Amino acid sequence: MTDPKPDVSDPNWIEWFSKKMDEASPMEKAFWKRMRRVAKVRDEILASVPMVDQDDACILLSLSEKDPSATLFHHEVDCQILRFNIEGQAAYPLFQFDVTRQRVHPTLIELMKMRPDAWGGQMAFLHWLTLPNRSLGNARPCDRLEKDADAIVASFKAEISQPLHG
Repeated sequence: MTDPKPDVSDPNWIEWFSKKMDEASPMEKAFWKRMRRVAKVRDEILASVPMVDQDDACILLSLSEKDPSATLFHHEVDCQILRFNIEGQAAYPLFQFDVTRQRVHPTLIELMKMRPDAWGGQMAFLHWLTLPNRSLGNARPCDRLEKDADAIVASFKAEISQPLHG
């Protein structure tokens, strides 16, 4: 049962109105429920991927560590590295690094440059990279960056040709 709306002349009207302003509408409740679900999925995806911090990313790339944030920022702007924020800290998926050659896997850089803005953000991209892929024998693209470059690029081209749903 809903709280009856008092008349504006009623002295309790201001209290009633103030209370109603603090209550979420059904649409707002649904919105926040969706947002909590999205945040949960985001956290699950990020938790499933080993990450390194800025200092370690610079070491893996053999870059100057004087200002890791600025050094890596230039790579981010040029679509040369994947970066996420976890609890306010920069985090870089470990799979993107070709440790022996001290670089980001060229296949990943190619994929990042191919990704259209309308397809989805970095989280959608990370999700695609970490899902088993039929065209790779159910391997995750992130695990095959060095070995299956052509197949990964072909699979991603097919993926981005379709609208992103979800």
